[in-house]
Amino acid sequence: MTAATIHHLTFGKMEAQISTLGAECISLKKNGQEYLWQANPDVWGRHAPVLFPIVGRLKDNQYTYQGKSYAMGQHGFARDRNFELTEKTDRKLTMILKADETSKKVYPFDFELSIGYSLSENGLNVDYHVHNPSGEQTLFFSIGAHPGFGCPLEPEKESFSDYQLDFGHKSITNLPLYTLEGGLISTKKSSLALQEGKLNLDYKLFENDALIIDVDPVTTVSVCSLKTGKGFAMQFSDFKWLGLWTKEKGAKFLCLEPWNGIAATTDHDGTLENKLGIVQLALQASHKASFQVDLLG
Repeated sequence: MTAATIHHLTFGKMEAQISTLGAECISLKKNGQEYLWQANPDVWGRHAPVLFPIVGRLKDNQYTYQGKSYAMGQHGFARDRNFELTEKTDRKLTMILKADETSKKVYPFDFELSIGYSLSENGLNVDYHVHNPSGEQTLFFSIGAHPGFGCPLEPEKESFSDYQLDFGHKSITNLPLYTLEGGLISTKKSSLALQEGKLNLDYKLFENDALIIDVDPVTTVSVCSLKTGKGFAMQFSDFKWLGLWTKEKGAKFLCLEPWNGIAATTDHDGTLENKLGIVQLALQASHKASFQVDLLG
């Protein structure tokens, strides 16, 4: 595999670093302070992976398409492939990944996945563009983001439980949750109780893996320290689901994950076309989705 190249973006008080490996953002700073999780391999060795062509886990880590079985690990392969830089200025860039012989061994489709990053005054805009170049075959895929943020941002002053989630709707008292069983979506559902649209963070919330909610009616979330006022926020109205995740007690990060796709259900029949959340892209059509991150404080 070709060695990854790191590209730097700057705009005012904002800085970002993007790796060609997985087109992954590996650093996001405001006024010199790092907000992105720095991939401690002893805890979680990634920063903000791109999830494609699946989101989540497949049943038995495999699927079938047109009668043939294919193996694929959780979240797909794009996060482990080198992208090609196609455009760059001081504040933005675009990278692309295309189908090749390697990808077609596990995913028998032509595709073009472009990912754009653009710094704003207080944050980062991320654009996903999936194109089906085929004139013969519908493209079945999912795509999602998995950025991890430092939480707490200043461990010497605060803890994970000093942070509060705010979904921006005071009238919301609870959110329906998808329940995970062995990484798959269960037929059971639970709920997340809120107080005026807010929730104090606690590691106990994540004892059964990620919290997964429907984006409608929630399209924004902020995570803010009650001690320092610093934090991060995300707008994700182009997506269908949002995942919230941290790995273990004391992990010191929180992931905000907008998805157009989701893990397979426990009763999935294994066919890609029937998988929950799969996007069907017509011949030579495109799918676009964006999310925005703002750094607070």
